[in-house]
Amino acid sequence: MEYILDSVRRIIARWVSTQTALTVNAEPGDTILTVNTSNRFRENDEVIIRNSTQGETPVYVDSIIDETHIQISDPVRFRWEVGDNSILEKMFNQNMVQGVYLGDPDVIPRYPAITVTALNRSSEWLTLDSTQETYNIQIGIYVRDSNQEGAYRFLLQMVDTIQKGLKQNIYPLVGPYNTTTLKADIAATDTFIKVNDISLFEKGSRINIEDRWKVGEFMVQSVVDFETLQLDRPACYTWNLSDNTQIIKLDRFFFNSWPATIDYGKIFKGTMLKAATIDWFAWEELIQNTFPRETSIL
Repeated sequence: MEYILDSVRRIIARWVSTQTALTVNAEPGDTILTVNTSNRFRENDEVIIRNSTQGETPVYVDSIIDETHIQISDPVRFRWEVGDNSILEKMFNQNMVQGVYLGDPDVIPRYPAITVTALNRSSEWLTLDSTQETYNIQIGIYVRDSNQEGAYRFLLQMVDTIQKGLKQNIYPLVGPYNTTTLKADIAATDTFIKVNDISLFEKGSRINIEDRWKVGEFMVQSVVDFETLQLDRPACYTWNLSDNTQIIKLDRFFFNSWPATIDYGKIFKGTMLKAATIDWFAWEELIQNTFPRETSIL
């Protein structure tokens, strides 16, 4: 369960605290920003343009043009330089999420905050030699009730972002897993790829190939030599070393997950907090090695 909680927390953090670096200076009057990746940004998202010393807000996403270009609602007011580590970062009601906590702490020091808590786990036979493990997790979202309507809208926006992120990750990456990098670029038609650490793989290994913008899942058809893997099908995309492409060996098989229920009715008037909960589940197929049987007496 611990690895699953870590996975869910990682997904949530990436969606509610999404940030991307500017790769071209933004000049006053610009409405199109060139960024490292537009992943996890959506139309109407509230964002801030900032560096380590100052920021420009409120700014809203008008549209996602492509993988590296975002159009904003209002012209940039100041000059933002790549050399100053300028970034675009998601916000909610001019607040940044202050923490994503495992478990349900008695005291949360700063808001808005999110908790990720294990509820239960169940198991049943799926095939003759595998079981379906079901994991149930509850996600809590907490905001300060500064004013009735503003806080409620704030809460709704955060919940909507989190459930979108979870739905984009119905096959969550759950540890333990190993990664390596490419030794050569991959063309979309390639079925043979070259990697830096061949020792991680064997025939039948399930792998993800991913960079900043896309991910593909494959099976290893064969280990050809000390650096070459044969995939079960063409790569479908172009994958480049310069994009820090990762090859991830998957040791666990999650075949479904979903934010099944959202409860907006959690209101704590005494502490001036508003809260919502998301009940999320995941299904994992687990191979059961039932033979030889364990001894019964000795």
